[in-house]
Amino acid sequence: MSASTHGPADAADVRVLPPLLFLASIALGVVLGSLLPLRFHAGGGIRVALGVGAIALGVALAAWTIAWMRRTHQDPDPRKPTPELILAGPFRLSRNPIYVGMALVQLGVGVALGNLWVLLLLPPTLYVLVRQVVEREEAYLARKFGEPYEAYRRSVRRWL
Repeated sequence: MSASTHGPADAADVRVLPPLLFLASIALGVVLGSLLPLRFHAGGGIRVALGVGAIALGVALAAWTIAWMRRTHQDPDPRKPTPELILAGPFRLSRNPIYVGMALVQLGVGVALGNLWVLLLLPPTLYVLVRQVVEREEAYLARKFGEPYEAYRRSVRRWL
């Protein structure tokens, strides 16, 4: 796809950095868990293994996506211009594979620590992510790429 001009308006109007959003949510969950414990201990070693597995899967998905973006000379920072649509690699599975990875990391941390606060904060974190990041990115990509983006949007799910 050809890119339009790269000016200040050639980017999504994203004001919340997704990694910081997820880190803040996890940190808040850990703090709340120490002040007002809301824990589950079921499963012990299996719970920890599942949590670590989710973290590893999330990190691997995010790393794969970032590597794919770098290979196509794109910046994963949602505030930067998108020169072309990426329709292959992890983007054939999800329109937001890095965010899926980040959500898996938060889920994994909550499970591994047995901290329900971290898990309970995931839905509001995803809500903020969708409203403040994803919807803004989607509007930008629709303006910039038109029908090719709309066709991609119809064929690939937002998450999984």
